[in-house]
Amino acid sequence: MPRSQPNSLGLKGFTLVELLVVIAIIGVLIALLLPAVQAAREAARRSQCSNNLKQIGLAALNHESTAGALPAGSVTENGDIAGPYLTTWTLTLLPYLEEGALHDQWKGIENPSRSRGAPTPLPISGGVAQQAQAFKPIREKIVGAYLCPSDIDTNSLKRPESGPAADVAVEWAPGSYRAMSGHSLGQNGDHYWDNPLAAQAGHARSMAKEWRGAMHTVATDPPDNYRKFKAVELRQITDGLSHTSLVGEYHTLTYQEHDFTRRTLWAYAYTSYNQSSAFPESRTLIPDYERCIDIGGGGAHTCKRGWGSLHAGGVIQFVFCDGSVHSVSQAVDLDIYTATATIQNEETRTLPE
Repeated sequence: MPRSQPNSLGLKGFTLVELLVVIAIIGVLIALLLPAVQAAREAARRSQCSNNLKQIGLAALNHESTAGALPAGSVTENGDIAGPYLTTWTLTLLPYLEEGALHDQWKGIENPSRSRGAPTPLPISGGVAQQAQAFKPIREKIVGAYLCPSDIDTNSLKRPESGPAADVAVEWAPGSYRAMSGHSLGQNGDHYWDNPLAAQAGHARSMAKEWRGAMHTVATDPPDNYRKFKAVELRQITDGLSHTSLVGEYHTLTYQEHDFTRRTLWAYAYTSYNQSSAFPESRTLIPDYERCIDIGGGGAHTCKRGWGSLHAGGVIQFVFCDGSVHSVSQAVDLDIYTATATIQNEETRTLPE
């Protein structure tokens, strides 16, 4: 390397060549270190997601200890897909996640059409415009416990693509986690346990009750042709708590540019927005709703109820009914993965670590 030469004042300094070499070396070091820094940051984000799921699992178990059952995925009043919905699992768990003030705020929303103390329906049916306005402080609230920092655009409110709330163009806060409602045939939109029609005898005849997940939709006053399922008690999970998934991650890279979305919306009880299902198709384990549709298979309804994350390697984290957190690869054995979705299907196979 050339030596530094004295300048016109007799002082030594770097030559231009030396300076360029130093800059090049610094650039190479930065290029080498940047992936490591990014990997460390993602590891921290993934750890935070895992911790969120752990806390959600513990909250659900505490609720079961107090109330005698896990939260229902959602609660509809009369078995109608359009509601009215009285609650959903994310609202039920708020007091157990240090969000008691938000839960009290929701409980305090007045509903003149109901008797004093009666539950206030969520704003996705009947008088929806008025309900949506009253529910605004809840549906627009960003709740950190329900967000994974690996997801993108987590501070933007979005309008759901489907359901009665989509018709009035109200916006909802995003979420990252969905309840496991169960295993499904995936033949049409009624064949999913997040839809109260799944409990209707005419629709669910080919869907075994054992396929229900740990948190599925129930009806408080179902018609006579509905099987009267209630929220799940731990003793009913005969497949084993450590073999049954409870809540997992879902994020989609696409549909972010539209006014409407298929991403998770934490407080929106309508069918698939905070519940998903297990289906033996690997396309339902990618964080890309549009790509899932393009690949083809069981149809759009299956993609709406998919799982996915932006973690390295595409792993998806689930908390199980014993409170343990597991990672699921997109290359998972689909029979084992699907088996973890049911509570009573006599499947006790364990996911590989």
